[in-house]
Amino acid sequence: MATTIEDGTGSGFSVKVDGENRLFSRSITESEFEYSVRKGSSFNVNTEFLTITGSSETPIMYLKSNEDKDIILAAWFIGTDNSSGGTRSGLMRVYFNPTAGSIISSGTDVTPVNRQGGSSNTLDLDVKSGGDGFTATGYDSTPVLYQTQGASARAFGNVQLSLKKGSSVVVTYLPNGAQPVEIYTGFQLYISEVED
Repeated sequence: MATTIEDGTGSGFSVKVDGENRLFSRSITESEFEYSVRKGSSFNVNTEFLTITGSSETPIMYLKSNEDKDIILAAWFIGTDNSSGGTRSGLMRVYFNPTAGSIISSGTDVTPVNRQGGSSNTLDLDVKSGGDGFTATGYDSTPVLYQTQGASARAFGNVQLSLKKGSSVVVTYLPNGAQPVEIYTGFQLYISEVED
């Protein structure tokens, strides 16, 4: 008895099978990030330029997830400009789970921007920018990301970090002589739809 596979939407389409019993199909493949952009659940966060004049390791961004689903930090970007120190060896670090510090309590609010124009979807994150005079403490002793940064340069890379609800990261910058320098940093991120 022959079996026919038909379109379940009621359009009456059937599948094609050739003489060697091969089923013909076409598919559209997209990454989870691309899917989230199309669904309006992907965002950018960006400190915009901060001026760093001090020489110590300085917290410049704090990000905490309050979402029930995992937040994926898909890509990390950094930009520096107007360095007067003549060095190209500033160090960027990202640490998990700071517990205290003035960047958490009194940093400047950063608004996540939806990557789908016209979407009204929002994201439940605490995002703060810091800079000179701000502190962060209690984070993991070893950074999860570590990146040198030129005095006038832009860096971008896929990082694929995941934050459960209540988890956070802090981004720090150690000028190593580049100060004063203008710097910004941020992430492309999205809400994961993958079930545990």
